[in-house]
Amino acid sequence: MNNRLLTILLIVSSLTAYSQTNQGLYFGGNVGMNFLTYSIEGGSSKPKLSYGGNLGYVYYFSPSWGIGTGVGAYLCTTDGHLDGAIISIENRIDDEGDMHRADLYFRDWHEIQKFLLVEIPILLHYQYDFGLRKRNIMYLRMGVKVQLPMMATYDANGQIEEQRFYPEWRVPMFGMSNHGMGTEQKKASGNLNLPPINIAASFGIGFAFEVSKIIDIYVGGSFEYGFLNMKSGDNGDLLYLDGNQSLQYRGILFSSITEKAHLVSAQGEIGMRVAIGKPFSRGGIRRR
Repeated sequence: MNNRLLTILLIVSSLTAYSQTNQGLYFGGNVGMNFLTYSIEGGSSKPKLSYGGNLGYVYYFSPSWGIGTGVGAYLCTTDGHLDGAIISIENRIDDEGDMHRADLYFRDWHEIQKFLLVEIPILLHYQYDFGLRKRNIMYLRMGVKVQLPMMATYDANGQIEEQRFYPEWRVPMFGMSNHGMGTEQKKASGNLNLPPINIAASFGIGFAFEVSKIIDIYVGGSFEYGFLNMKSGDNGDLLYLDGNQSLQYRGILFSSITEKAHLVSAQGEIGMRVAIGKPFSRGGIRRR
């Protein structure tokens, strides 16, 4: 009975022997999906592999709770895929002078949107040490991130098929490439004029493991959802005629093909936590 009591006391003392608060730095890399999600008829937004890194600071005001900030930078990539989307242009005149409507179909069209995202988090941190002899920590963090899109571009390519409808005969025509009714390979590129700021909710979870007296290695995952609409620009047709009656491509986020775009992130993370202040509880990185 005495041995059992002694064992319990030793376990409790090992979990509570360190009771001071402290400060810490963490830095690491992230790999996953950082992309814009939006709805488009005849297509969809698809995530592409993205990556980045971050540096953070945490002040622990109790053995388990702290508040932190920092800075991160990530490459965000979205594939705006169109297959079957249609743009109609009225009052076209063919090479024989007949009035018609041009129906332009996107076939396996990909608009790859890329931008650099710089973000500043304001996060509440929680951690629980379930180790006995060494730190083994489960951590949670939640809060908001101020996100700044930078260096935004798009590159698009795929096929566009032209069909025509002649109101005089009330019949669609297609498959006559010698008369301009066929499928052509097209491409376009340009800059994205994204809003200058976004606010996102953030949640992270993971585990950290002691490798030295002041250093832990952590591995986990995080999820962010942006509240603000990232679509900007006018709401014209995705394809339009310029002043020279040449066909031009406007871009998904500049056109009426979609109304809203939100930034979503789901990524894995790995990195290092380092104690930089006074010793604190076993719930964090502590000097011994």
